Amino acid sequence: MLIEPDYRSYRIEVNAVAEGDRWNAAVMIRRTLSSEKPLHDRVRCYKPSASHAEQAGMLWARRWIDSRLYLDG
Repeated sequence: MLIEPDYRSYRIEVNAVAEGDRWNAAVMIRRTLSSEKPLHDRVRCYKPSASHAEQAGMLWARRWIDSRLYLDG
């Protein structure tokens, strides 16, 4: 499990999920100090190890946050 406690006012949690002989990532993104519902998503990355899948999930989550902040202005 990877946790980023404060990335641009969001908390990111990433867990590796086995899918056969490959790994994907389950991502939860929650806005800090907000009553908004957290975003739960599955990142299909098919990595050979759990740590690679978690890193790919963390990268995906950071990009999602960055794009949302860019669109919101």
